[in-house]
Amino acid sequence: MASVPNTPLLGDRAFGPRKGPGSSRGIDRRYLYGGVALAIVVCFFALNPFREVGPGSRGVLMTFSSVQPNVLAPGLHLVLPIAQSVVQMNVQVQNFQNKEEAASRDLQTVHTEVAINYHITPDDAAWIYQHVGTLSEVESRVIAPAISNAVKAATAHYDAADLIVQRDKVALEIDTLLRRALQSYRVIIDAVNITDFQFSQEYTAAIEAKQVAQQQAQQAAFTLDKVRVDAQQQVLQAQAHATAQVAAAEGQAKANTMVTATLSPSILQQLAIERWNGVLPIYLGAGAPMPFLGMGK
Repeated sequence: MASVPNTPLLGDRAFGPRKGPGSSRGIDRRYLYGGVALAIVVCFFALNPFREVGPGSRGVLMTFSSVQPNVLAPGLHLVLPIAQSVVQMNVQVQNFQNKEEAASRDLQTVHTEVAINYHITPDDAAWIYQHVGTLSEVESRVIAPAISNAVKAATAHYDAADLIVQRDKVALEIDTLLRRALQSYRVIIDAVNITDFQFSQEYTAAIEAKQVAQQQAQQAAFTLDKVRVDAQQQVLQAQAHATAQVAAAEGQAKANTMVTATLSPSILQQLAIERWNGVLPIYLGAGAPMPFLGMGK
């Protein structure tokens, strides 16, 4: 019987020898899957999936531009790259100033400059961003109109002249109105200050003229009072001087009366002897007594 040559089958020629489960092809697949996973991880971290929320801020998380209700606290947060983003909202105290024109109760035009300190509620940062916007939009859309309405409402309760002297009371009314208006927008008012009141040039000139007239009247009244006081002082001085002179004259007269009452002829002779120098007069008039010749009597 003729022998058949040992030649490989067609299938073996086309695909090679069959390999079992421990062959090198299975190992190559595992390397492939591991490389793909590693590439995904590298790409994930290359897209920077971490977002940091700074101190004094809150993070608003958005997924494909849709605001999520949860608010991110300060710190490092992991988000999905491309799908999610974070907008930071400052929750610290902010300062906002605005100028408003209003009419007083006596229909004078008043330009008022108001400065407020405010902050947004931290837990409502997502709601504020969704319904209003950023802080600049909160100021332009919510706070500025509220200040305008509050200033006009408060100014209308006072005359123009009273606005200056009752500035603190006006600021308190504006503060109350602002708190009531901004409460629904989750905006908290910390302080309200009126930094300036300005009036029309005509009214300002009238106020200055009135103040000048009042100062002149006060100066005239002061001068008149001074003249009156000086006159009263002169009268009192004259009265005191006259009273002193009368008292001195009365005292002298009383003293003379007392001295006269105590003088007797003997005392008078004794005084004369004490004062005599011992020299007799050279010439005597007719009938003039000789001094001390009668003392023996």
